[in-house]
Amino acid sequence: MPRARWWVIGALSVVTLLVVLLDATGVIFAEEAAPLPPPAVVVPALPDAAAAAPAAVEPEPVAADPRVVRDVEQALKSDALGGSVHGFVAPLAEPASPWVDVDGAGLATPASTLKLWTATAALDAYAPQSRLETSVVWNAAAERLVLVGGGDATLTTDPDRAAGTASLAELATATARALRREDVAAVRLGYDDGLFTGPAVSPAWEPTYVTSGVIAPVTALMADQGRANPAGDARLPDPALGAAESFAALLEDAGVPVRGAVSQVTSPTSEPVASVSSPPMSDLVERMLRDSDNQLAESLGRMAALAQGKPGSFAGAVRAIEQAGADQGVDLGASDLYDASGLSRDDTLPPQSLVEALHSASAEPQLASILSGLAVAGFDGTLADRFVVGDAAQGAGAVRAKTGTLTGISAEAGVATTCDGSMLAYAFIADDVVDTEAARAALDDAAAVLASCRWRR
Repeated sequence: MPRARWWVIGALSVVTLLVVLLDATGVIFAEEAAPLPPPAVVVPALPDAAAAAPAAVEPEPVAADPRVVRDVEQALKSDALGGSVHGFVAPLAEPASPWVDVDGAGLATPASTLKLWTATAALDAYAPQSRLETSVVWNAAAERLVLVGGGDATLTTDPDRAAGTASLAELATATARALRREDVAAVRLGYDDGLFTGPAVSPAWEPTYVTSGVIAPVTALMADQGRANPAGDARLPDPALGAAESFAALLEDAGVPVRGAVSQVTSPTSEPVASVSSPPMSDLVERMLRDSDNQLAESLGRMAALAQGKPGSFAGAVRAIEQAGADQGVDLGASDLYDASGLSRDDTLPPQSLVEALHSASAEPQLASILSGLAVAGFDGTLADRFVVGDAAQGAGAVRAKTGTLTGISAEAGVATTCDGSMLAYAFIADDVVDTEAARAALDDAAAVLASCRWRR
């Protein structure tokens, strides 16, 4: 068993136990406080697992606590979870020794918890510090600039310093500077989004996803995640064209006149005139998991496929996920997948495989950002306003998880720090629910049991 794993686990335990300690002393949560979400805090970053201490010692195996097992199994019987419930709980280091197994090997609809496997595929294919590049090349024969999409779904129109993302504004400024050096006064502009292939919208998605703003058509070139307005929800029907038109306007602002309308072209093979780069792959994975970013998930799935020599398509992304499972020695069984985001209601996989994905993240330094990217219960991401009232509040700060929600489906998979500092991994999926909010609360209650210290009071 790689010793690097225990550096990751130890670092994660320190972070979560610190929050639990502050909770117990009243620093974060007061007993008489109103049931409101706690203030946002900055959770310390985990150290690079690749720098694991040589003297790291593997802990003793974690024996099942019958009281925890009993209470988790009881929580999963909640009426709020409906008639189709799956659950699997095991030590993070020993997924083959489950504490709880409620049809964990059966097929269930994972919703966005599928992103755990998308993250594994991305980090299986790319080094954590790899970046995605959006570039501009010069087609001398056609006297045309070409904006080339590199699959960066975090590209923005204007700089976002806080997020550290690349922007078309920065690219336009750099391009204008380069053109002035070459005495180019005006240009025609084309765009190339040919990196991805196949349909841009999955036939396995609900037809309202794009029109309602859930996700934009998946293209290798887009700005502001294909939104018509960066601050709004509406998505453009052609994100690549929208990005190119925005870039043309920014070139004009930078003093480079653009002649005629932008057009879709194939870019020549030549050195870029200018380029901008995404945040590192590890950061992209963390953002995807923390915020459950569907657009980013679909892009990363395609990029993983391309890196493995597969098509940059929905089908290619699924094959990349399956390859990542095989590379980690995980049998995805009779899984049936149609996308990388988990938006398809036709996606199915065994919940046990999600626990095995988390185990892989603890064992492989290259996958460490999967654990650090999980939302922290009660503090950030998709768990910012969960685990803050009732029994679930016992898990605040001690549970980190990826959530998943579709109509009639509620899922949660993550890790929990026990009272003695042990790490448990869990996956709960209820795919026949009526009340989404009630189902979420029931899953949170089940996860909080893993971190509860009630028996020590």
